[in-house]
Parts: sequence; structure tokens; C-alpha cells
Amino acid sequence: MSKYEKLTTSQLIEKADQLEEAGAINEAFKCWEAIIKRESDAVYFCRFGQLAMELEKWSAAEDAFLSAVTLAPTLYNPFNLLGLLHIKRGNLETAYTCFKESLRIKERAPTLTFLGNLLVKLNKKEEAIDSLRKAINLDPDYVEAYYNLATIILDESPLEAMALLQKATALDPNYALAHRELGWCFRTLGQLPEGLHHLYKAIELDGSDWWSYIYLGNTLWTTGDLSSADAAFQKAIKLSPNECTVYWCYALFLEYEKRTGEAEELYQRGFELNPDDTMLNLRFGLFLKETGRPERAKAHLERILGSDPTNNRAKQALADLS
Repeated sequence: MSKYEKLTTSQLIEKADQLEEAGAINEAFKCWEAIIKRESDAVYFCRFGQLAMELEKWSAAEDAFLSAVTLAPTLYNPFNLLGLLHIKRGNLETAYTCFKESLRIKERAPTLTFLGNLLVKLNKKEEAIDSLRKAINLDPDYVEAYYNLATIILDESPLEAMALLQKATALDPNYALAHRELGWCFRTLGQLPEGLHHLYKAIELDGSDWWSYIYLGNTLWTTGDLSSADAAFQKAIKLSPNECTVYWCYALFLEYEKRTGEAEELYQRGFELNPDDTMLNLRFGLFLKETGRPERAKAHLERILGSDPTNNRAKQALADLS
């Protein structure tokens, strides 16, 4: 007999909530599994499915969300959860259909934000921007929409992105990601003290975010504080040793500081993790070009164009080598 069979449904739900709060996800999953065997309730199936998704039990999650849809076809949340699940599984078009169905049932800012982020992945940037602007108009206090819209338009419209991120941090002063991107915005516009303020705030709020340290390293580098910049890049590697981006970012810093031997070692470590990474191949190709190894440089630049024929930076670098 299962240890949960003697508990009532309400006791099981209380137990599952306690387990989730304590981070005991596997045990909470078992608890919800016992609950849905007793009760056919759409909300319970959604709770179970969310844990299944967190545990990467994809089939169990999908079955649970579909059961919720069958039980309550007018609820929007099961469709949102199905959409998020299909994104994780790489089924982007199916995810799009799920979010559109959720919006048909009820227009909500979170769903419009999910859809906006998905449309970016589908290379429909203008539609993504429209969806996120609609989310803000629908709910001016929905902070995620401001943050996500800002990250999409940052390169083309840094001033508007900054205003959106400032709104996000005003709505939620503890929004670490918004502080991080706001710091980078200020850095991009040359306002370095403000940039450092927000980057340090982001790290204070979430010291495990390696991107914050990459941004911090680049900003400190720009100020001329090379020792602190070096330490920030090293911290990023310590936090995420299996992410190739941290290696090429640090390598670029070392390259420009004329520490070419160390830079090349870091580029190579990046390739051990992800030999097809576009930015890694571009930066290393340019490094090889600058250090007098044109044939090797061409090989890396051509690899980029093999998967992305429109990459203008790789095209220009190859043209320079011709």
C-alpha cells in the first residue's frame, strides 16, 4: 500500500504543496500522481503536468494537459501549459496553435507574452513586438511584457528599450533580469556608472546568473578596470563551465589585452563544448585572421555561412581574406 493511500485528498494536496515548497519535486510528483488517480479535476491535472514538465517527463506532462483540456475545454491555462511544453520539445508551430487557442478563450497579458517570445523563435519579429505591445496595453502592470519587449528591440531602439526596462524595475525592484539588461543598455549608450549600478544590483539579486558577470566584465573593461573585468569573466566561467559563450567572451577580452596564448586556449575550450556555435566560430575566425592564419580562419567563417548564409559579419571577414 502506498504511503499516500491513507491520506485524504485535501491532506494529499497540502502534502504536495509542502513538498514543492521544500524543493522535493520528485516526491511532490508522486503525491500529485496519487491525487489524479482519485480525482478527475482539470486543475489537478495541470499541477501534476507542471511537475512532470519540470522533471522532463514529457509524455506524462502532455497526457495530463490534454486530460485537463478534455475535462475543461473552456479553461485557457491548459492550452498555455501545452504551448510551453511544446516549446521545450521543439514543436514551435504546435505551441503557436496552443497559445492562439488560449487567446481565443480569453485574452491575457501572460499568454500574449508567451506568444510574443515564441514568435521571435519563429523569426516573426514584428508580430512578436505587436503581441508584446498588446500585452502591455491589456495589462500595464504586467512586468514580463516590458522586459521581453525590451530584449527584442534593444539593438534597434536602445532608448525605448531602456524606458521599458526602467518601467519593469519600477514595477518590480527585485527583477534581476531587468536590472541586468538595463545595465547593458546604459553600457551600450556609454553611461557606464549607471550601467555598473544596475549590473551590481542584478548580481546582488541573483549571484548565479553568469550573463550578469559577462556584462559586468565587458563594462568594467570599458572603464579600464582590467583586473576587475578579468575577475568578472572568470566568475562567469566558474558559474557556467559547460557554456561555450563564457569562454569566447573571456577569450575576446584576453585577445584584445594581447594575451593571445591564453585567448586561444579558451577558444579551444569553447569548441570542445559546442563546435557549431556561430559567435564562437566568428570570433575565433577573426582571431585566426588577425594572428596570420588565413586558411584556418576561412574554414571557421565558411562553417558559419554553411548554416547562416546571411551572416554579414562572416561574409565581410571572408571578403577581407580574399
